[in-house]
Amino acid sequence: MKVKVEVSESCDLCGLCEQLCPTGVFQVVGSRLEVDEGRCIYCKGCEIICPKKAINLRALDEDLVITRWRTLVSLDSQ
Repeated sequence: MKVKVEVSESCDLCGLCEQLCPTGVFQVVGSRLEVDEGRCIYCKGCEIICPKKAINLRALDEDLVITRWRTLVSLDSQ
C-alpha cells in the first residue's frame, strides 16, 4: 500500500508518533521529524495520538477499500 504521510508545521517533535508506530515510520532526529513512508501500514495511530493534530495520512492506492471493525461489548450479565 502506498501512503502519503504529511506532517504540518504545528509538529512540536514530542516523539509520541515515534514511540507508538509499530513499524518505525517516524524518527526524531535533532530538530526535525524523519518519515519513512515506505514502512507505513496505514494504521492511523499517529493521527490519533498526535496532540497537535500535525499528522495526516492519505492512501494513494487506487480502488483501495479499507474496512474498520468495531468490537461491541455488552456489559449486561444476563
